[in-house]
Amino acid sequence: MAASDEVKVFTRQATGLTKEIGTLDTFVYNVNNQNIGIGVAFVLLFVPGFYAGADLLQGIAIALLLALPMALVYSFFASAIPRSGGDYVYISRSIHPLLGFMASWNWVAWMTVYIGVPAAYFAQYGLSGLFRVLGVATANRGLIDIANKFVEPAWILAVGTILIVFFAVIFAIGTRTYFRIQNAVFVVGLFGVAIAIGLAFVGSSADFARNFDTYVSAAGGISNASSVTIESAPYDGQQTIFSSTLAQFIVLFAITSSFLGGEVRRARVSQLVGMPGGILFVSVFMILLVAGIVQLVGLPILAGISANYFSPDTFGLAFVPAYNEVLAAAFPGNLVVAFLLGFTFVFWTYVWLPINFIASTRALLAWSLDGLLPARVSEVNEERHTPTVAIVIVAILGWISLYLYTMGIGDFKLNTLYGIFGWILSFLMCAIAAIVFPYRLRAVFDSSPVNWRIGGIPLMSIIGVVATASLLYVEYIWWADPVNGLDSTTAVLGDDRMKIATVVVLATGALWYLGARFVQARRGVRIERAFAEIPPE
Repeated sequence: MAASDEVKVFTRQATGLTKEIGTLDTFVYNVNNQNIGIGVAFVLLFVPGFYAGADLLQGIAIALLLALPMALVYSFFASAIPRSGGDYVYISRSIHPLLGFMASWNWVAWMTVYIGVPAAYFAQYGLSGLFRVLGVATANRGLIDIANKFVEPAWILAVGTILIVFFAVIFAIGTRTYFRIQNAVFVVGLFGVAIAIGLAFVGSSADFARNFDTYVSAAGGISNASSVTIESAPYDGQQTIFSSTLAQFIVLFAITSSFLGGEVRRARVSQLVGMPGGILFVSVFMILLVAGIVQLVGLPILAGISANYFSPDTFGLAFVPAYNEVLAAAFPGNLVVAFLLGFTFVFWTYVWLPINFIASTRALLAWSLDGLLPARVSEVNEERHTPTVAIVIVAILGWISLYLYTMGIGDFKLNTLYGIFGWILSFLMCAIAAIVFPYRLRAVFDSSPVNWRIGGIPLMSIIGVVATASLLYVEYIWWADPVNGLDSTTAVLGDDRMKIATVVVLATGALWYLGARFVQARRGVRIERAFAEIPPE
């Protein structure tokens, strides 16, 4: 090759990020992104009243089994190609750059939604429940009035904005600072879950109805709240499968540490512990807590609370109680219990925000390195080792999603489970990439720490086949589920707007890639060359 033909693809041989993320950091990061607290809250708030005959514990177990193969795929890839950007790198190098970018664009579109949504949850579920449970325990009407303010859109928007700005500053200061905060508050949150499990199993089920009536009345509601019940229907296997969407919404997202691959130390151990290990950890805690609350409260009362989630005025309340308040009701007048349950639950409400925030910045950085975004987006501060421009971009996108969730435009508001069907399409592409990766990039696979074979067949390819099959079934569930499914006629939207949004997100990703390639070609740059190489760490 002539010297003039030698092209240096990457203008720098390192991203500027540093390997500051250890095994514990990775594990907590993924456990937080699954979110035990919100997971249990949503299973109890939505399954008993909307899925007649569903078995709550079986739904969680189904979600666990369907999510594990995918988690193994991502952990294998994160070990074999430990780079920033997650499945953008895996798919673009294993299958095709266009598909890799579309999958990653899809990820970022929905991750920025889930920056704004948990920013809203902090007030909507966390502070509201904390102030009300303390108000009831202390017979302080002022605290209850404040609690009711935290479910008003303007208050949710104000609190959420402060939270997004706070984490933008933390990420600008340094990744290590965030992980110190993450690990500390995780201890608080997990302690709260352990306390909740213990209280659920020692509480008096015989006295619960009377205690619940007292709690709701003291919160300003009706005096016979326990009479708002729905009798349990006979077991229904199909409804159980459909109800697993609520648990899938949690355990499917044990894979986000893949976006931080270039910063993770001892990638094989850290990612295997953090992804499949994280799913097992979260599922066990969810099953224990749900089982304890069901035996304490009883399904008829839980179904009554669940069915009236969108009409809390049935109870005379501004919002229906999540599990932390329901548990506190079983211990009337106990301020210590009220505080522990309310305070520790707060630390589960917002944790998706920083996780999706930092992952989105790493995706933007990876796109920029490959020439699909301006070079400034991948600039990393030499002192703090943080991509400042990417942080600002993601903060703005996250705030827009917060606004759409809380205030909306016209009759449109973001719904909590929007986008999951489309999101899973990215997971599917990664599972398919895992099948072909050992053959398309044989040298990379053979030199990786996960180059295991069974009967001469790469284990990664076998797991990719299993993950593809399980994810196709997951997509069927998310399409057909009568409550949350994309094809549901009874879902919140009741029309085809989310189908259109799913297509638009993927189509705009394809258009952006083609447009960027065209612009770069006009400058004499062939970005295809970048995809023939593994990007720098």
